[in-house]
Amino acid sequence: MIKVFSSDSCGYCTKLKAYLDSRKVKYDVIDVSESRDNYNKLIEVSGQTGIPVTVFDGGKVVIGFDKPKIDQCLNS
Repeated sequence: MIKVFSSDSCGYCTKLKAYLDSRKVKYDVIDVSESRDNYNKLIEVSGQTGIPVTVFDGGKVVIGFDKPKIDQCLNS
């Protein structure tokens, strides 16, 4: 399952989730503002604190709302 690290106050996170929804992609949202554990998990998987971060099956990580990279991961 695809995981999206985000928060409700992040505009790029909202755009990313809307884009995935438009592509009918199922994903789990991990809100980094809800708990320290979620925030620490973000740092563990991405090595940074910026959001959004998308983790694909197989461990591919896309930092930010990068449509070309997201499409590449979805199509592979």
